[in-house]
Amino acid sequence: MSEGKTKKRILIAEDDQWLSTSLVEALQREGYEVVGIAETGKEAVEKALLHQPDLIIMDIRMPELDGLEAAYQINEKNFIPIILLTAFADPTFLERARKARVLGYLMKPVSITELVSAIEIAFNIGQQINHLEIELENLREELESRKIIERAKGFLMDAYGFKEGEAMRFLQKEATRRRVKIRVVAQAILDAAEKLLEKN
Repeated sequence: MSEGKTKKRILIAEDDQWLSTSLVEALQREGYEVVGIAETGKEAVEKALLHQPDLIIMDIRMPELDGLEAAYQINEKNFIPIILLTAFADPTFLERARKARVLGYLMKPVSITELVSAIEIAFNIGQQINHLEIELENLREELESRKIIERAKGFLMDAYGFKEGEAMRFLQKEATRRRVKIRVVAQAILDAAEKLLEKN
């Protein structure tokens, strides 16, 4: 890794203390920052939420929760790139890994060269996924805002005889006057209209 770049923060979830210590030393030599070690699947979930690492290296066979269930619980709350380590070639875990949104897995014993390559690939894919999810959430919010604004315009047109352009200008002026987004004004109008309907 080149100097001057922010170190990628990695959480290791591995119940074999010798292996976890070896991973910490190897990763630090490669310029990564290890933010914690979890010895059980439950601890991996807790430390992932606490430290919010850039990436997690997780053994599949873990006490309390296996690595796949831990990965599922972590990514259900907040997506983090995860690489699984396994000593067993078990085809049945592939479907569970897909559902857990795991970005890679390596067979033990793993070389540091393989691990670094897997980390960089998973990190880059993870960044793309996070970017897409942010865009998707922004689109959802925009669509929801449009629906609310359209409904508020419809109410103003029905209740006060505004034309569509007049209703929109009214919302824009109110938003400017109150220094809030148009959606906020539109929602306030809809809330007030609903209260009037309840009274009547």
